[in-house]
Amino acid sequence: MIAELQRKSTHLAGLIFPIIYIFSNKTVMLLILVSLACIALLIELGKFLLPPFRKLFLKLFKPLLRPHEQKGALTGATFYIISTLLCIFLFDKSIAIVCIFFIVLGDAAAALIGRKWGKIKLIGNKSLEGSAACFGICAITTLFWINPIVGLTGAFVATLVELLPIPIDDNLTMPLIAGAVMQLMVMYLPL
Repeated sequence: MIAELQRKSTHLAGLIFPIIYIFSNKTVMLLILVSLACIALLIELGKFLLPPFRKLFLKLFKPLLRPHEQKGALTGATFYIISTLLCIFLFDKSIAIVCIFFIVLGDAAAALIGRKWGKIKLIGNKSLEGSAACFGICAITTLFWINPIVGLTGAFVATLVELLPIPIDDNLTMPLIAGAVMQLMVMYLPL
């Protein structure tokens, strides 16, 4: 549980991006995130190509990494930066902000509540309690930004994506799939 708390505390640091975006614009955010994505991808490449760099990286960050990340997979942080960049590029500002909150707050709630109080297992190690926490947090965050029907649908989709054993990191899939559903609703439904 301590390792999960440490990992999710780094998630909370990701709140900086939606907060900056609230007070800035798309161009500024894309410049920041393209720069960070390049740095993250260079670090990932360094881990792959340079054994001394990989050793140093693991020495510094091993407690924050999941086992598959320690073996060489892209880190959740890299997926988070890329998904944040794509959300801001692809979606309306309010939807992008909501999607980033989904991954920062909803995913953290699912993991922490599910690990601590999750008794009713749904799929794999995912629990009803963790999924309920994810949905609740995601639903609450949408109330401040978008139409409630769109928001609740997005919260449901985000929770479903977080729950399902999709082989792609949920830091990427959760905000992008939920964001695509919400963006399509805003564009094509008379709400």
